[in-house]
Amino acid sequence: MAWRGLFEVLGVRRVSAREIRAEAFFLGNRHHGRIVEGARLELKTPELPARRAALLRAVIRATPAAQANGSDQ
Repeated sequence: MAWRGLFEVLGVRRVSAREIRAEAFFLGNRHHGRIVEGARLELKTPELPARRAALLRAVIRATPAAQANGSDQ
């Protein structure tokens, strides 16, 4: 069985770069530019859907250190 097929059976879906950028933008707005801190805070939400948790983790992994704390440099 191909990996993609296995992931589909398990309900795991790949998070696209577009979804990551959009979520990072919204996290930055909601958490005053603190993207990673906001994502970590939202990961603590009770009964967080698995899809949303995967998206937040992807944002954390993809956010450059310079942007993680709201810095423009």
